[in-house]
Amino acid sequence: MRIDRALIQDELLYDVMYFSPVEVGGERYSSQLYFQTDIYARKMPQVMVDMINSQIEELRHVEMGIVPFDDAFRVRHREIVLGHCKMALAYLDAREARISMKLCELCEPATKSNEPSVMQHPDSDLYFLRVCVLSVKACAARRIKFFQKAVDALSEAKTICTHIAEESRAHPLAMALTLLNLSAILGDLDHDKHGLRQGLDALSLLYNSFSILPVPEVVEAYYLALACHNAALLNVKLGRLLDAAELFEEGIELTKKLPSEDDGIRSKLIAVGAVAKRLPEAFLTESIDALNGWGEHGSAWDISFWDFTVPEIQEEIKVLRLTKTLKRLVVGQIDNSKRRTIPVEESQLVRLILAILKCHSLERVIIAGLEFEPRKVWRRVRKPSFLETSWYKTHHLTYQRRAQKEPDVADYRGLLAGMDTLSKKLVLLLVILGNECEGVDLSEIGLDPSCTSALAHALRTMGRPRFTRQVSTLILQSNGLDAGMAAELATAWDPCTPMGSLPVSELPSHAGSATPSEIGRMTPGSEELHISGEAVRLSEEARVTSLDISRNIDVGDSGFESLITSIGRCEAFHTLVAHTIGLHSTGCRALHELSSTRLEVLDLSNNALGSEGVRIVATAVPGFIFLRALLLDGCSADGRAASSLSEAVSQHPALARISLNRNSLGSDGATELCLGAAHSSALRSLHLAENEICTEQAALAIGELMRGCLSLEELGLSGNPLHPRGMAHIGAAIEYSKVLVLRLEAVGLSGRCLDDFLDNGAAETQELQVLALSRNAVGDEGLVIISECLSIGLMDLALSECNLTAASQATLLNLVSLSPNLRRLDLSKNGLGPSACTDMVSWMTKNAKECYSLRWLELANCNLGDEGFTQLVPIMASLTYLGARENGITSLGLVAVMKANQMIQLDSLDLSSNQIDDDGVVALTERFQKEHKKAQYVPKQLNSTIDTVILAGNPVSKSFKASIEAFMRVHNPLLTVVW
Repeated sequence: MRIDRALIQDELLYDVMYFSPVEVGGERYSSQLYFQTDIYARKMPQVMVDMINSQIEELRHVEMGIVPFDDAFRVRHREIVLGHCKMALAYLDAREARISMKLCELCEPATKSNEPSVMQHPDSDLYFLRVCVLSVKACAARRIKFFQKAVDALSEAKTICTHIAEESRAHPLAMALTLLNLSAILGDLDHDKHGLRQGLDALSLLYNSFSILPVPEVVEAYYLALACHNAALLNVKLGRLLDAAELFEEGIELTKKLPSEDDGIRSKLIAVGAVAKRLPEAFLTESIDALNGWGEHGSAWDISFWDFTVPEIQEEIKVLRLTKTLKRLVVGQIDNSKRRTIPVEESQLVRLILAILKCHSLERVIIAGLEFEPRKVWRRVRKPSFLETSWYKTHHLTYQRRAQKEPDVADYRGLLAGMDTLSKKLVLLLVILGNECEGVDLSEIGLDPSCTSALAHALRTMGRPRFTRQVSTLILQSNGLDAGMAAELATAWDPCTPMGSLPVSELPSHAGSATPSEIGRMTPGSEELHISGEAVRLSEEARVTSLDISRNIDVGDSGFESLITSIGRCEAFHTLVAHTIGLHSTGCRALHELSSTRLEVLDLSNNALGSEGVRIVATAVPGFIFLRALLLDGCSADGRAASSLSEAVSQHPALARISLNRNSLGSDGATELCLGAAHSSALRSLHLAENEICTEQAALAIGELMRGCLSLEELGLSGNPLHPRGMAHIGAAIEYSKVLVLRLEAVGLSGRCLDDFLDNGAAETQELQVLALSRNAVGDEGLVIISECLSIGLMDLALSECNLTAASQATLLNLVSLSPNLRRLDLSKNGLGPSACTDMVSWMTKNAKECYSLRWLELANCNLGDEGFTQLVPIMASLTYLGARENGITSLGLVAVMKANQMIQLDSLDLSSNQIDDDGVVALTERFQKEHKKAQYVPKQLNSTIDTVILAGNPVSKSFKASIEAFMRVHNPLLTVVW
């Protein structure tokens, strides 16, 4: 390394540094060039030899008193000997080590005297000159592998320095460099312990010397880095890897003060550090660049190509904790077939993810192509399109995104499917440990046993960043969970977690009282405490309190039992959704374990529990004093389970919702259940769809339930072929009940039955708000009865697939105009044709929006065509949702609607499964691009808007979809198109 001559004012210091690796000014380089000329190249400089011999003779004359030992002699002698020594160094720099060593040997007599008065004179420089000559001689001998000669020379130099140090005549830098050279050569001879002792003495002496010497900071850093490298190398040879790693870190820190031309000292340190830390050298180079913002890895670090060994992960953690420049961390898709497969402990990956989340400079984490913000992991980072990054993006089209608020449940459904195991683990840990939401949806991601273990480990890990929160709701639908994986997942509710996974700053307060014998050693740079055998009890807030493992058919009885046993230890647990998990009556016996929890929702639908299993569940229900909802749809239960269910619901103080759809209770079972439910003071919702209920007696019991249970607000009886006379009993009970929602889809209602049903009380009640009559043969005549007798309080009416035709045109007008509270109307799957809604639309257009309540209209599969769709334009300003799928609508119809000079203000427009091609999509995007542009220029003006348009199942090419999406990101980012 070369520095400017003006930086060193002290001449003695300059002479000392001249014979070190630091070049001060250009003298040394000029001298090297001079002695590489044809006169001197590869030859002994005889003239210079004669000169030094002459000077030696003069020194002997001084010893005999012939020549006075005055200042003139001392100055002349110093200049000649130093000049000769510099000449020897020039030959050494020119790779002529043998000539250099010979020149030093010729010069040695000029550096010592047998006359004590001369040698020990206070103004004598002979000791200093001898140290310089011996140092150059040792370097030359080392170059040609005469190691013992080099050791002898430097040992003598060390002895001289030690001797004159007692008289305060030794230059501290000269002594330190002598010890450093001696240490290096002893290392060459494998005398590592002795060499390390000398090297550490040199390092200590350098630190002490620089506190008093006027040396530039860059020079200090260079010498200290050299000494650190030397000591680290010797420690490595001795197997003292921790000490070597510490010296490596110290040396790298010093190299930050050096210029880019540092004589390779940084590379040498990295080579030693890689061995000390058991890391690939290239990996360590990348990590140092990422830590300090150097080179191509300064702001973005791709660790995809490395093996994720424990030392590598520890180094990555250290970088993330200390860096102030790293902005992007990349982990690409990992191909295990082309790399070493080394098992990685979840605890190490947890520490890595925690370090990522706590790294303040890090802006992006990219794992297998998925891009996350470390402090907003719930928000997917979208790559900007060409239009957003090119010159095409103009200022007036720039859309500033509104601040997004985290959702209640972060949605990662299907996001991890197809990832390699390690990448999937990293993403799982990231979204769990960096969670800011109430819960996470990890459905359909293809969990395997290893990933399940990592997930459980993350869920019970403490020591998270302050901005995160524990996951309370966990959704794991359709993940191929089996009994073993369910047992592994159950460990998420274990009462303790390893203390080793917790950073010191996040340990509970009582952990600080650990005795010294309990505290293990600190991992270098990790700032993590390892305490053997200790455990931290998790608070209730640290556990999942709501679990959904639905559609994992292989969980079975044993897996369910494992989960229930662990969950039973969590008092705060309140929701268990486990439909379609292969559960049988045997597994239901474990439910009593949940009696110690605050269970509020239990869903065991679509499991082959049978009547025996449902009886076991019903028997356990009284122990769940907080239970509000019990869902047992499709559980193959018959009338034999009715008595247990009846008893459970009649006595329970909180059970508000029971769903038993798609079972086989039959008329007798339904009758028995209704008798018990009629005594409940908490029941608000009862669903008995598709239970083979058909008799008049059963309908009478249902009517008594409606009258007797004054808390009942919702009743579902769809799919039961009720007796015609039974409908009258149900209709008669409506007037005396508090039922708000009544579902009677596919119950065999005809026009006559409907007349009896409505005339017997449904039209008189002010309570009924939702009536679902879909899939009944209502017909046009039945619709007339509905429009005339409809409850004035009705808000939602479903008449899908009810054999309605265009003849109902006037009836639809009456229905909407005479129902001031009707907000939702479903007329889908009826042959209405293009003109059935004409009168209704005309009336709504003539009246103010406030005169009617209809805001949601479903007309799917009603044969509207382009004509019928175009006629709906006038009401698109008052509706929030319009469903027009499967209506044969073409681009001509959509173009006509878009070109109509009328206001459109829909939240959602469903045009799926029609015949709309590219032309229609162009018309749609152009219309709302113009509206968006107008809204930017005149914000207060009322403009047409659609939040979501559903175009799935239309003949639009894939490439055209991509181009439209890119166009809308810039020109209309408020519009969402679902393909």
